[in-house]
Amino acid sequence: MNAEPSPGHLLLLARLHELASQDSALPCLCVRAVQAHHIKAVDITGPALVIPLRGTKRCREGGDWLRIEPGQMLLVPGARSLDVENIPDDVVGDYTAIAIGIEPATLEAARQLLPDRAFGQPGPVARIALDDVALALLNWVDALLAGETVFACHAMAGVVLRLHALGHGGLLAPVTPSLGEQIRAMVVAEPARDWSSSDIEQALGLSGATLRRQLAAGGTSLRELIIGARLAQALILLQSTRLPVKSVAMRVGYASTASFSKRFAERYGVEPSRVGGV
Repeated sequence: MNAEPSPGHLLLLARLHELASQDSALPCLCVRAVQAHHIKAVDITGPALVIPLRGTKRCREGGDWLRIEPGQMLLVPGARSLDVENIPDDVVGDYTAIAIGIEPATLEAARQLLPDRAFGQPGPVARIALDDVALALLNWVDALLAGETVFACHAMAGVVLRLHALGHGGLLAPVTPSLGEQIRAMVVAEPARDWSSSDIEQALGLSGATLRRQLAAGGTSLRELIIGARLAQALILLQSTRLPVKSVAMRVGYASTASFSKRFAERYGVEPSRVGGV
């Protein structure tokens, strides 16, 4: 028999639903879907938390599928590629989740509170009961709802420390961004910009030959990185806004909706029109 949710758990869920209804900008995403869909090889760029509020999330990292229901949380302890399914609730008819990317500054703040600790490498994705982190997460949500973003950052460091105490200290392992990750971050910040090689070279202080050589050594190219970053940002917009596909395509640098839809389907294995809560 499943244990009854604690009062802290129930209060956290109520606060998270309140957070999901906010229209103001937040340091997290409210992900919605009205159709079940499978997205292949989603690139997660760093530690993240996903909390389903309605419906079910499933993810796979090269092995069996992991199922996360309301009352549970998905921990992605570091950068990786995941197959993902978002499945709407049978009764309500939609999928809603809060997705939180844990910022490098938050991780560093948590490390400073754990001096002389050695952190192992990030392990596999994990399913965590909300009861195990309810009080720490409640502090974060309450700070956001009160508009206290500085306190929310401190509260998220508390969540990280709680996860460390639960045996998930690998998410605190220091990571130096690769060249490809640096380029990806630049493009994601301005996905509609007409990026050129000279733009990237100037920003990174590299010659064109050095840039091409280092990317080739990593098995990629500048063109592939730019396309991938634009499509990744499009996936975020489709899942977290009600923008039509045409508007999303324009926001990530595609003048042709048909060309965007083709690229997106090739990359993720699903039509963009099936993703999101529209």
